[in-house]
Amino acid sequence: MRLGRLNKRITIRRASAPTRNAMNEPVEVWADFGTFWAEPVKQQNAERWQADQTSAQSDRVWRVRWTDRTATISPLDRLICDGREFEITGTAEIGRRVGIEITGIAHSELGTAP
Repeated sequence: MRLGRLNKRITIRRASAPTRNAMNEPVEVWADFGTFWAEPVKQQNAERWQADQTSAQSDRVWRVRWTDRTATISPLDRLICDGREFEITGTAEIGRRVGIEITGIAHSELGTAP
């Protein structure tokens, strides 16, 4: 993995112990797990009309160097890139401890029909 291609900063967030709000409902709390240099590999965007509203979906793939910390990234975590939050859908090891490929998806609702 070439260092020059690792040109994006990503932040991985991990769920911490849930807390309760004023109505005693459980609330997920996300804490920063780490910030890493990543290589953006692929991006695919889609837009669809569903349930009387338009929704957009962005699939992306990043590669990061393998470390003991990046090896623990899983679909239970979240990824932040360029201020946008992605749900991690999968990870795969590249080679033998060379890197980790992270696949993520971001959803957004664009609006409702008149």
